Amino acid sequence: MGTEKNIYLPVTAIIRNVRELAKDVKLFSLVLPEGFTYRAGQFVMVSVLGAGEVPISITSTPGVSRELEICVRTVGHVSAAVNTLKAGDDILVRGPYGRPFPVNGHRDVLFICGGIGIVPLRPLIHQLVNAHTRSGGNGTVSVVYGSRNPSEVLFMDEVSSWMDQGVNVVMTVDRCDIESWKGCTGLVTEHLGKAKVDFKNCTAYLCGPHAMIQAAMRDLSLMGMPDDRIITTLEAHMKCGVGKCGHCYCGGKLICEEGPIFSLEEIKKFNILPGVDSLG
Repeated sequence: MGTEKNIYLPVTAIIRNVRELAKDVKLFSLVLPEGFTYRAGQFVMVSVLGAGEVPISITSTPGVSRELEICVRTVGHVSAAVNTLKAGDDILVRGPYGRPFPVNGHRDVLFICGGIGIVPLRPLIHQLVNAHTRSGGNGTVSVVYGSRNPSEVLFMDEVSSWMDQGVNVVMTVDRCDIESWKGCTGLVTEHLGKAKVDFKNCTAYLCGPHAMIQAAMRDLSLMGMPDDRIITTLEAHMKCGVGKCGHCYCGGKLICEEGPIFSLEEIKKFNILPGVDSLG
């Protein structure tokens, strides 16, 4: 008999640490059985007995630690149940699922994050910043990160570390409620021009609210970035994560299996994100 992993069965993870990042947002470090591997951009199905199951993006960097990190914002019944758990508690995890981010080796890379959209992009940022450092600065890495207000900025300590490593970081908030804020104000798309990249020879990775993704894709396309180099990760309502329930079916694609990573080229072709097919 083989020992191939059963993709339908969850494994029990132990919560090693819980860190509150912002109001209703917590970062969990999970200890999983040996052999659990994943890549940046993939997600897991997380469940709490008696509450249900929910898809959550992986936010830890592959190969750095045995611990898996997930970031959970309280938005519904299941996520609320997850955010009541403490260090030492068990939680059920199955996966990983979905396509990872493609990395094509272009010199310049741009990340565009909106709110909690930084969560799935975080492991890829770490990977490419480290690769950029090892290569001696070949090409540039830029991050444009928008939040509603300064209190909702996530991973500020890591953002500062990226800056120290030579990453061009542009931070903006919709509104500023503290005098000490030194970043920009306004929408993410208002500050794309501050990214120190060659837009025609760059790869962009985006994640955030629907409206932000749509507007940023439009603007990047107008700036001359090829559609196959504008890449996003999409959220979708799903129940299974393995292409069986059909809840995430859109434009002839199952987001859980054929995504959640898509290029603008694919989004236009299959009309996966309504409104984006008419861009450009």
